[in-house]
Amino acid sequence: MRSASELAGFDFEPSSVLERSRPLVRILFVVALVLALLAPGSASLAQTNAISDTDAVLLTKVRQAGLWEMPSGMMAMEKGSPIVQKVGFAIMMDHGRLDVATRALSRKLNSPVPDQPSEEQRGWLAEQMAASPGPEFDRVFANRLRAAHGSVFAVLAQLRAGTRNADVRAFATVGNQAVMRHMSILESTGMVDYTALPAPAVSTTAAPSGIQLGLDTSQIAVVGALFLLVGGGLFYVLRQIKSNRGRGRTARPATARTGGSHG
Repeated sequence: MRSASELAGFDFEPSSVLERSRPLVRILFVVALVLALLAPGSASLAQTNAISDTDAVLLTKVRQAGLWEMPSGMMAMEKGSPIVQKVGFAIMMDHGRLDVATRALSRKLNSPVPDQPSEEQRGWLAEQMAASPGPEFDRVFANRLRAAHGSVFAVLAQLRAGTRNADVRAFATVGNQAVMRHMSILESTGMVDYTALPAPAVSTTAAPSGIQLGLDTSQIAVVGALFLLVGGGLFYVLRQIKSNRGRGRTARPATARTGGSHG
């Protein structure tokens, strides 16, 4: 038997459940705090059914595009070469369907849309009417419509990116897809003069230092708190693992020596 002095160095009392679970509880607490800070507020996810001024601009742009491009498509079927006739027919049909959706959404959102092309668009129609059938008409048709589609494509993309209205967002997506398709088929005619198209308006100004992520002061504070919580939680876990290993080595009984005390 071991002597009382040898046995005194051993801890026979097992750790309580509370002691063993305390590190886990602290880790879960840290995780809960992180999730609470990351959870978006209800306002950030809220959508609205109200229509803004920019939403109204989107409906107006799509409606006016149809008001002059449908007649353009009809003229292309009469005055254009075979490939231009096919392009004109496709554009006319697409804008016919899109015009139905535009007027339906206009009524739903109580946002009036025009019923006449703009003065500039009427000038484009007059130019096509004056062009001789064949190559001259093909050139005017392809370049006028390609330039107009490029302009409205950029506007629709911006409005689609910023609208708060779910109906307008879905409508802008369909509209942008149609415009992209029309640009592609107009380019397929081989008659588009790309040097005559407006240069892309892209900002080359560098963003001011410190705002690349678009974080305000409160958001920066939240990010800092997250780093502290996550880093503190990881440090605590590592310290607990090291401490538990140290206690394990201390509590391990020494190997009994030959010739030890016997009762």
